[in-house]
Amino acid sequence: MTERGDLVLRETRGRVGLLTLNRPEARNGLNSALLTQLDAGLRDMAADPSVGTIVLAANGPSFCAGGDLKEAATETEFWTQYERAGQSMRVHELLPRLPKPVIAAVDGHAVAGGCALAMSCDIVIASERAKFGYPEVGRGLVAAMAMVTLSRVVGRRQALDLLFSARIVGAEEALRLGMINRVVPQERLMDEVFAYAADMAGKSAAALRITKDLYRQIAEIDYDRALHYARDVNQMVRATKDARQGAADFAKGKDRT
Repeated sequence: MTERGDLVLRETRGRVGLLTLNRPEARNGLNSALLTQLDAGLRDMAADPSVGTIVLAANGPSFCAGGDLKEAATETEFWTQYERAGQSMRVHELLPRLPKPVIAAVDGHAVAGGCALAMSCDIVIASERAKFGYPEVGRGLVAAMAMVTLSRVVGRRQALDLLFSARIVGAEEALRLGMINRVVPQERLMDEVFAYAADMAGKSAAALRITKDLYRQIAEIDYDRALHYARDVNQMVRATKDARQGAADFAKGKDRT
């Protein structure tokens, strides 16, 4: 099933939900309208019990060039600028808190806010022609919100190098830096992404949801508190129907993995 919107297309394939950025003429720049539709699309798919995983992709030769600077240039009033920044912030808050894994399928350039958008997803699979980077300082700007996501996926020195230099890196270097999970041939990108997403969607929805939430929380607290919290979550999960069934299957030699 496919639903067409102005700037974000929605589609479901089995248990995989697909959201496609659809401003190819503007390199999928994140204007206010697109951010509104993206936020709504993510929330709707998160609430849809038929969707197990979410894929974020884009039409055109670029994944996303970041914020729409032309629109931003027309926003001279402080509170208009503030609300626009708040739209971006809410999407970055939402992505790691969604109860389902979100996989970014990146083809072409993902730069500035577009790179930040990809980094906020749980998994990033990129084509061999994908490019990543933060050119903000070269424009007299600061990759402020983008820095929050980047600092959580690569080390300090790698992050500062990318931010200070404003250089654009290819897919293989992005893989070495830990920015992305895998690189695939461009012509096979969506096939590989959907195969990965479909396999993940076939796993326990409860286990996926708890794993994602637990990882986010223990990454933000100290070691001892993380261990205690993980112990409590582990006990809670053992009581779920999926965990009991998984243990029974394993005991019978029917391990679902």
